Amino acid sequence: MEAFDAAMLISFPQKTLWVINLLVNYKIITLADFLKEPRYDHRIMDTNKVRAVAPRSEPANSRRTQESRRNESEQRILRAALHLVAGHGSAGATMAEIGLAAGYSRGLPSARFGSKAALLESLIDYIEVAFRGQVEQHVGSRRGLSAVRARISAHLVGASRGAESMRALYLLYMESLSIAPEIHGRIAGLGQLYRDGFIRHLDEAKTLGEIPSEADTEAYATVILGALRGIISQWLIEGTAINMAVAERTLAEMITRTFDQRLPPDGKTDIDRKKPIKRR
Repeated sequence: MEAFDAAMLISFPQKTLWVINLLVNYKIITLADFLKEPRYDHRIMDTNKVRAVAPRSEPANSRRTQESRRNESEQRILRAALHLVAGHGSAGATMAEIGLAAGYSRGLPSARFGSKAALLESLIDYIEVAFRGQVEQHVGSRRGLSAVRARISAHLVGASRGAESMRALYLLYMESLSIAPEIHGRIAGLGQLYRDGFIRHLDEAKTLGEIPSEADTEAYATVILGALRGIISQWLIEGTAINMAVAERTLAEMITRTFDQRLPPDGKTDIDRKKPIKRR
């Protein structure tokens, strides 16, 4: 620091002394240069005014809201839970492990979902949302037996495209009967939801005259869903030994032959068979 005459400082206000010491001590400017500046105005460094300057904030559209951060963390936790449950079952996936696998703390899954049962139910819903998209894509505007066949395709194609999701879901099916009874109600509700989809299309088939009016659509829907679950279970266990495309085509043909009453296999109606043969 350069030497200076203390008498020169008597004419400066007390705040200016503070500013000079600040500037010199932090080597922003030497005292000699400071005193040589003819246009210096001590008011520009008024500490009250400095404190009044607000820090620059980010634009509103670049800030992530608390809700968006929460949604993202929940999605990451569910994806991590899906991977761990598919690999080890729910018993082999603790809340702490799920949190770490998602890239968060051990306690965040509990903070977000409350309990492991609630997390597993949310995982079931997560898988169901993805499957619903498959159904909408396959069924579209189809009705009746055409929609039944399309829904069958949605189940089997969805399984083959989302093997990890199907493995996790089917493990949860079994665990709901043993080590995870707290999710049994949600699993049962999912099965009813799938049956209702087939019942709706079979009822449409009744209206369209594709199946007999006395057909028990609920019973047929149960059989169709049972066949689908059996095919998917075999595929999960035996892998490529089960040809999903062939299984889909075979089941669709069985449904068509069972329900499609519009034209018998030989192409002749009962009325045609009763017509007398004209002799020449």
